[in-house]
Amino acid sequence: MTILKNWDLSSRIHKYILYPYCLIYRYTQFQNIMYKPACAIFSALVMMLILMGCSSKTITASEEEAIKGVINAETQAWIDRDPEKMKTFYIQDQFQTRVNIQDSVYSITTGWEKRSTAIDTLTKYADWVGVDQFKVGKEFLAMKVMGRTAWVILRETQDMIFHGSPSMAVGIIYVVLEKPEKDWKISCFVKSSI
Repeated sequence: MTILKNWDLSSRIHKYILYPYCLIYRYTQFQNIMYKPACAIFSALVMMLILMGCSSKTITASEEEAIKGVINAETQAWIDRDPEKMKTFYIQDQFQTRVNIQDSVYSITTGWEKRSTAIDTLTKYADWVGVDQFKVGKEFLAMKVMGRTAWVILRETQDMIFHGSPSMAVGIIYVVLEKPEKDWKISCFVKSSI
């Protein structure tokens, strides 16, 4: 999986920060009287940038796992036919959106009232007759986290025995998530069958 980052601090630390810092440090050794405050301020800024760069990578890794957990838990709630649990993974506002694309046909559902009804209908009336050994696999292809917003692209494979014969359905899913409080929630879900 590819994780896109806003900037890569580690590859440029030496060239753009440490080398000029060393030059300033050497220069201030000769000009001891005037430049000590400037050197101290510059040192503090360098340390702050290094700490910000390190903490960004740690947050991204933990956020990545939290986002994957939300997407996998929503799928499991769908498999378990638990609409109330499914609803806990979504932002419940007028912008909540679901897009389904199959061949040249698509449907768009916008707004929490419509999405909530669709979730109830999907879990209540989904036809599981003749389906055995149902398994869902996910391959996370790309993810980007930007503060309290993230997007994910994944490939989902549904394997099953359908009326005695092996069957498989594959789709590409694009998910937009938001973090309104402490947990990630799904804001937009686009599924395209391939």
